[in-house]
Amino acid sequence: MMSKKSKDSLINVSKNEVWKHDLDSSNFETNDINEATSLLLDSYKTYNGRQFLNDDDLNCLLPSDKIELERSTLSYLLMRHRWKGNFCSPVKEKLNTSGTTILDIGCGSGLWAIDMGLNHPSSSIIAIDIDPFKFPSSDRCPPNVCFLTCNAIYGIPFPQNTFDFVNISMMWSVFSEAQWILVIKELVRVLKHDGWIEFTEPDPMVRNRGKKLTWLLECFSKACQEIRDVNVHIHEKIPNYIKEMDELKDLTCMSVDYPLGGWYGCFGDYALKNFKRVFQGLVFLPKYMEMSDEEFNGLLNGCLEEANKNKAFFTIYKCFAKKVSGEVSII
Repeated sequence: MMSKKSKDSLINVSKNEVWKHDLDSSNFETNDINEATSLLLDSYKTYNGRQFLNDDDLNCLLPSDKIELERSTLSYLLMRHRWKGNFCSPVKEKLNTSGTTILDIGCGSGLWAIDMGLNHPSSSIIAIDIDPFKFPSSDRCPPNVCFLTCNAIYGIPFPQNTFDFVNISMMWSVFSEAQWILVIKELVRVLKHDGWIEFTEPDPMVRNRGKKLTWLLECFSKACQEIRDVNVHIHEKIPNYIKEMDELKDLTCMSVDYPLGGWYGCFGDYALKNFKRVFQGLVFLPKYMEMSDEEFNGLLNGCLEEANKNKAFFTIYKCFAKKVSGEVSII
């Protein structure tokens, strides 16, 4: 039987427990390591050669493997370049004040959190993700950045009014609409009065698209909704979710276009490659479209040629809002 300390060292994502390291304990048994390894391997499943998190409560559309980690890294670098920074909320002055706290949801490889930690050494950054194996090693992190294993749909493990700034970016492929509402309520709960929350999500419906890309995107949208209950057009809903919350005010929405293809130079070429990798990760899509993998790859390549020829682009939106002050006026 596993010792209690060994059980505590495992990652229980659904209960949002922190991964603890206790290898110095004299009670740590060799067979515990084997059992722990087995349980961690059970955290994943393989489908069409790609690795996915193995949890029935998850709606994640994209894989959780090295290939996806590399794609999401490219996505982050493109985002930072296109937006000329890591945030648009009016918090720059606050972030350079000692004691400021930042929360990053769905941090992935943690590049956003690391950049923020380096650029704003007076702030403390907590970055959370459901998959801890994406986290960078401690020697790659500034001292003011911490990573935590957490599934946000079960709640954020912090008291109310904890963070000055909350960031949630490119989570379109993760939550159902019902889960989005739960998560947003939790994020507002842990946000301080007068703190800011910022959302960054894409509109997947590429403009200047041809017939092939139109068909692909329509099938993609339907498949995500029918198979995983995920609305990939969540960028349309987020402003309304914010408006419906009495705790938030000063909503601002901004957008930036992302050109797809070499017609726009190096950026467009990389953006198109990233776009292709997203669809390569949607391994359920060929079956939904009643196509073989070979036929699907042919269609995808045709779509990319079409996008480049038509000078296609898509748009990414940012919405940010402020939590109302907790002060009560006395008349």
